[in-house]
Amino acid sequence: MTAGCKFCQIIAGEIPAHFVLDTDDVVAFLDHRPLFPGHTLVLPRDHVETLADLPEHRVGPFFRQV
Repeated sequence: MTAGCKFCQIIAGEIPAHFVLDTDDVVAFLDHRPLFPGHTLVLPRDHVETLADLPEHRVGPFFRQV
């Protein structure tokens, strides 16, 4: 968990969210202010700044869930 990261706080349960996927490696939850109904955010459970920072061995498992 990274201090001040809203996504880390959601994953830790500190900020409420409606989860649609919760695995060991990936979480997905509905956007609380969606541009479109059903807009879902999909994140790796471990904090990364950008997808380019996602370790190579986690890319495949992440996108299988996406």
